Amino acid sequence: MDSIIVDTSSILFALSSKVDIFNAIKEELNFEPVISKGVVNELKKISSGSKANGKYAKVALQLIEKYHIKTDPDSKYVDDWILSIAKEHENFCTNDTKLRNALKGKGARVYVISRSGELR
Repeated sequence: MDSIIVDTSSILFALSSKVDIFNAIKEELNFEPVISKGVVNELKKISSGSKANGKYAKVALQLIEKYHIKTDPDSKYVDDWILSIAKEHENFCTNDTKLRNALKGKGARVYVISRSGELR
């Protein structure tokens, strides 16, 4: 099974749309989702907040544990990590426009979560 690198923005956006992104990636795209330790760190930081994203980040951390999502040990800034591995991986999922454009410029296939909660 091919893998797909998933960033924090797509995880939070999917959950705000009531989509279990990890299950959707496996079922709809037949990819294994991969995150970095940096994503986990960002989610932990966000989860301590009281805003809606705090709630979504808590759910995301539970889903990462539930599905045993493969986690790269790199804990540097997530966007830097993703761009540094763009040549090694073909598939990415991000709702960050700047990152999406940078990845497309490197020839990567980039998926996003639509407003209706679909992977495109």
